[in-house]
Amino acid sequence: MRCIKCNQPICVKCAVRTPTGYACRSCIRAHQRTFDTATTRDYLVVFFLGGFLAFLGSIVVSLISSIIWGYIVIFLAPTAGVLIGNTLRRVVRGHHSRRLNWTMVAAVILGGLPLVLFSLLPGLFYFLYAGSADPLSAFSIFGSVIWQIVYLVLSVPAAYTQFAGIRLVR
Repeated sequence: MRCIKCNQPICVKCAVRTPTGYACRSCIRAHQRTFDTATTRDYLVVFFLGGFLAFLGSIVVSLISSIIWGYIVIFLAPTAGVLIGNTLRRVVRGHHSRRLNWTMVAAVILGGLPLVLFSLLPGLFYFLYAGSADPLSAFSIFGSVIWQIVYLVLSVPAAYTQFAGIRLVR
């Protein structure tokens, strides 16, 4: 068997099947490197801007959900994720790589975590000093934490699909 790119002989174990034939692993790696166009600047911009946008999004969603009702987070979180993903994709101007996608995911998670921790602190102090074991008061205190976690769970995949350019429907 021979590689379709470099025409070098390859064994059956090392051959990688492509739509046009079989290729060796070194040619496949070289071909994949041409698609990794992200620069160091892109990683820094995605990490810091993504974290900042996720932090702002979590604050806005928290404020709106506290004014109206908590369930609106289910609709606002994916919207915030889509906005974050599209904004970051435009900022890096089409540069992409698998590591850049995961950098964006880490930035969105880290950007949303401060509000989760900030929401968690009053409840912890209440239980440490008040000693209440009432389940209703626990839900009311930790309710904002739950909605912040829901925000993260829904916004991160939405941001990832937009940033990575994944199309779910054609």
